[in-house]
Parts: sequence; C-alpha cells; structure tokens
Amino acid sequence: MSATPVVEQLSRETGISTATALFDRTPPHPVDPVLSPLFRRGGLPRGELVTVTGELSVSCALATLAAATREQKWCAGIGLGEPAVSSIADLGVDLDHFVNLATPREDWLRVASILIESFDIILVDPGFSPSASERARLLAKVRERRMSVIGLRPMPGSTEQIEITDTRWSGTERGRGRLQSCLVRARSQTGIHRFLLPGPTGTPVAVPAGTSEAPAAVSEAASEPTSAAGSEDPRWTTITHLRQVIDHVG
Repeated sequence: MSATPVVEQLSRETGISTATALFDRTPPHPVDPVLSPLFRRGGLPRGELVTVTGELSVSCALATLAAATREQKWCAGIGLGEPAVSSIADLGVDLDHFVNLATPREDWLRVASILIESFDIILVDPGFSPSASERARLLAKVRERRMSVIGLRPMPGSTEQIEITDTRWSGTERGRGRLQSCLVRARSQTGIHRFLLPGPTGTPVAVPAGTSEAPAAVSEAASEPTSAAGSEDPRWTTITHLRQVIDHVG
C-alpha cells in the first residue's frame, strides 16, 4: 500500500506539515502550571493557531505567554491598543522580551506575516477576518516557522479554542475595599477549568476543588466584622435587597 495518499492527507491537516511531524513532536511552549490543563499537550502548541475569547481574554492570553518570555522567547502583541505596562508585568510577562505594536487594525495581517519570521509567539486581536486564501498562507508560515499565534477572536483553522465563559471579581465588600482577584471559568478541548486571574499577586492561582467563589472574597467576608449598628441600619437592608434583585436579574 502506497504511503503517498496518507502523507498528502496529513499535509492538509492543521499543525502537520509532513508525516514526520507526527514523530518530531516539537514540545509546546511552556505555560504557567495553573493554565497548563487548558491545553491538550500541557502547553502552547508550536506551528499552530490558538484562540482565546471572552471577557479577560487579553489577560488570559498574556498570562499564557508569560512563561515563554521568562525563558527568553520573543513575543509580540498586535492590535492590543495601549495596555498598562505594569499590569502586563503583574501577569508574569518579562517585558524585556515582549513588544507591543501600535498597528492599524486593517494592517494586522501584513504585520503578523512579517513578525512570524522572527518572533516565537504573536498575540493578535484581528481587525478583520482574513479570506480563506489569506488564512491558508498565514497558517502555512506559522507551521513552517514552528512558532505560535494566539488570536483573540474566533478564526477557522485554530487547533485549540479557549473560551472564558464567566468571571467573578472579589475584594470589594459592602461598598468598600479594592479588587483583589478574579475567579475565571474557561472551556477548552480538555474540559471546564476554574482559576484565579489575576490572583492576589497578579499571576494565575489554582482554585481548590469545591470552591464556589474566589477565596479572597470568602476570606475577606469571613474576617470582616459586622457591626450591630450596620446590621440594624434600614439603609443597609435596602442595599442588601437591591443586590439580591441585581444578582437574580443577572
């Protein structure tokens, strides 16, 4: 039996340029251990397009590439606007190996095609959906260079899709305090996952099994004393009722 038809079929599959690529098994880019379960091979696959969508997708994507920057891999952002540099650093990104380009939305594909030649990971918020032929050329270059592209919008040809389906911030209780962390619920090919992003220190934090809300919110609420005057204040009763109504409507 000739192997030619099999090789031709494999060459058309996303992420497999030749049959030998099945055995080459280039290891994926490392990611934070908390985010590792989101990926089928435990890391950001090389030579492929991955999409991260939903609320906080930019933070999740930056946290995903953070470990690679700390291993001196070069990463670039396209179409991200002007994100806060301090926030990027808090997520664990080594700023010495991350470049953010102020690129017009209509030029993202041209710029990405150029950066593929020299960067290990590109994070892009596409300004438009490329045509089938444009997408095929882009993915071919990605496979050839064995680099990774993270897209912040759904795109055909992506081999792994991470969708953030729910977020819940904690830290502000009874109208005071400050945001400390966010409980994230995400869905990928490997299942449903929950983690804190940012955690109390900025980087991702695992959520213990059985936890229904962010630990920061639980600990803060448990440690905060309730004054007798506050509990008897009719205004507080009204506020509590309004919060219940809002939660029900939401």
